[in-house]
Amino acid sequence: MSEISARPEGALLDRRDLVLDYVGHIWDPGVVTMTRTGKRATKEQRAAYEHLGSRGDSLARWVRSTGPIDAYETHLPVEVHGPLEWLSFTVASRQLSRATASAIYTRLVAQLGGAITAERVVTADERTLRGAGLSHQKATAIRGLAEHADDGLLDPGGLAAMSDAEIRTKLVAVAGIGPSTAQMFMLRYLRRPDIFPAGDLAVRSAITTFDRLDRRITPKAAERRSEPWRPYRSYATSYLWGYLWKQHGDLKDPA
Repeated sequence: MSEISARPEGALLDRRDLVLDYVGHIWDPGVVTMTRTGKRATKEQRAAYEHLGSRGDSLARWVRSTGPIDAYETHLPVEVHGPLEWLSFTVASRQLSRATASAIYTRLVAQLGGAITAERVVTADERTLRGAGLSHQKATAIRGLAEHADDGLLDPGGLAAMSDAEIRTKLVAVAGIGPSTAQMFMLRYLRRPDIFPAGDLAVRSAITTFDRLDRRITPKAAERRSEPWRPYRSYATSYLWGYLWKQHGDLKDPA
């Protein structure tokens, strides 16, 4: 992400930054959306809309004009089954275009006999994993996830019993898995309602725009800024992404 980090802290997010940031988090311009649910809204979606729309802050007006949304919807270009495959695709996708990431993930599934399971990953040698197109770092991260299967990270029942903090702690303890991956896993896969990726460049840029700040808000300040949005910060995040996407909706997938 060097092109992003090299920009002055006060600079607002530009088009190229937006592409790189979302590709770094596996979502590219072709699949990042904000889906309005309107009259089809679930109880949670309606509650989040009413809570965020009544805060009286700069985000509230956008929330009210948008209506209820699906905070968790994602459009992966590949089919995944279970936590390990979802996380493997996330890891494989870092810094890559959607097409390239999909090709690598598809080869990885084929190399492992048609499915990514903890047992198959652990018993596979480095050559097998690297043969799919994974870097050494990515192969290490996926192997590390598989080796932590006994920690409950790959078991739906075990994950359901863990708090957000517990899941984050266990995930970031795996080599190659950072806070962003842990947060996206909880938001997009586990559908936890109060996840807030304060370090996400797009989230910070949207807050900066909404609050009319002279300089891009820092992760720590963004975390503090999100407090009134509890317990629906996942929804606040999606509203922020949706607003920014509305401004840059003509972006194309970087080939």
